[in-house]
Amino acid sequence: MKINIISLSVLFVAILSGCASTTPINKLSLPPVTTIEGNVTKVNEGGLVIKDNSGEIYVTAKLPSSELNVSIGDAVKVYGNLRSGIEKIFDGYVIKKQSGEQIIISNPTPHIGFILQTSFKD
Repeated sequence: MKINIISLSVLFVAILSGCASTTPINKLSLPPVTTIEGNVTKVNEGGLVIKDNSGEIYVTAKLPSSELNVSIGDAVKVYGNLRSGIEKIFDGYVIKKQSGEQIIISNPTPHIGFILQTSFKD
């Protein structure tokens, strides 16, 4: 039986949201999957900028349709990984809006780690 990877990621996020606390942006570290939350301050075709009380970070969140459906000022929670490198960039896997709507990033940047090792595929 073929298991849908995206369905598994939604289940993973549901489990993660019940047992993981939010990490302040200035305390982010490399994998495993981390949860950040804050308000959207900028949106472009490749992602968005989120700001909390400790700082702000660019979150990659490119969708195939290029329609992210978030606005400046929206309060969001993002599940993903900090990308390694000089610049602090957060690769988003799931964006959860305050309304409960979840935006699943179907092709996030691959990471070498023990939780997510490749991009999600159908």
